[in-house]
Amino acid sequence: MLTVVAEPPLGFFRAPSRGRAEDGVHSLHPYPAKFPASLAGGILSRFARPGDTALDPFCGSGTTIVEARLRGMRAVGVDINGLACLVSKVKATPLTDAHFADARRALAKARALANSPRRAKWASPPDFNGLGHWFQENVAREISALLSIVAECKSGAARDFLRVVLSSIIVRVSNQESDTRYAAIDKGIGDLFTLNLFVKKADEAAERMRIFSRRVGGPAVSVHNADSRRLPFIPSESADCIVTSPPYANTYDYYLYHKFRCVWLGLDFRSAQNGEIGSRREFSSLKKSPEKWGEDLRACLLEMRRILKPGRPAFIVIGDSIIAGARIDGGELVASVAGQVGFKICGIESSSQAGHSKSFNPSFARKGKREHLVHLARDD
Repeated sequence: MLTVVAEPPLGFFRAPSRGRAEDGVHSLHPYPAKFPASLAGGILSRFARPGDTALDPFCGSGTTIVEARLRGMRAVGVDINGLACLVSKVKATPLTDAHFADARRALAKARALANSPRRAKWASPPDFNGLGHWFQENVAREISALLSIVAECKSGAARDFLRVVLSSIIVRVSNQESDTRYAAIDKGIGDLFTLNLFVKKADEAAERMRIFSRRVGGPAVSVHNADSRRLPFIPSESADCIVTSPPYANTYDYYLYHKFRCVWLGLDFRSAQNGEIGSRREFSSLKKSPEKWGEDLRACLLEMRRILKPGRPAFIVIGDSIIAGARIDGGELVASVAGQVGFKICGIESSSQAGHSKSFNPSFARKGKREHLVHLARDD
């Protein structure tokens, strides 16, 4: 029987999500299944202080580490997906005037190319499996040209910023139906559409980054492309607060829908494919047992407990799942495993998936699945 230490309801699932005007850098790059910034921010405001170190061992698109930086905290993120790490680092790292100037020079070249395409010497696109199936010839040519322009940036920060902007439009200009639908359709992308869309998105992203950069201090953020079951490079008892959301088991394949972004940016999607815990590939294609999910969570929670300072809180957002026909209550599973490895269970708040911003598949909510916010503390 699970014993939960009684506390007043946290109420974070009932907190209103922020509107578009407050999205800021959170909207720089599409990333399915994000949890609301208001949830991460609300937890950090209540349970951490400026100067604390916040850890997210499943940082995804960087929601927690951005919210930590906005509150004057140091932030550490980890993700098995190299693209997630790039996006998170860019979103959470302020840019200087010199960085913005470097990016502007690259954008000027992109505008010039869009205005005089017949005078351009177009770079040849890379030859990868499925190029012609997933990308129109004109689109591939324009992406290649943009990659060449971005590579000429003098600073790594400006270069990475523009790489994230380019990544943000890859699915839109590809034949991939959407970020959550891996099927090829004919979108009829016209000549110069990709170039002009990149410039437009870069201008919008630069304004969001300017606002963010004025609000935060130096780049006190570190993001690691690693497996959250094994984090020896993060010192023990170094985190004041953990706010994270592991994958909802057998629900999504993050690597798959970012595959072509990784291919174009030269990132290794196969390490994420093989190392991503809780994926549909693992439990639907490879038919792993439900016990495997518990084992992986245990390894992650052991590392979280090691890294967390004594008495400090950890918050896990997790959803229900179905593996091999068996329904798994995500909150009960996390709480049970956490208790076994030395966490105190302070509370569990549960809510229907319907209407939450993390929802990306209506069938998830129709099956009656719920999301859970599990409040833990290191029990020392």
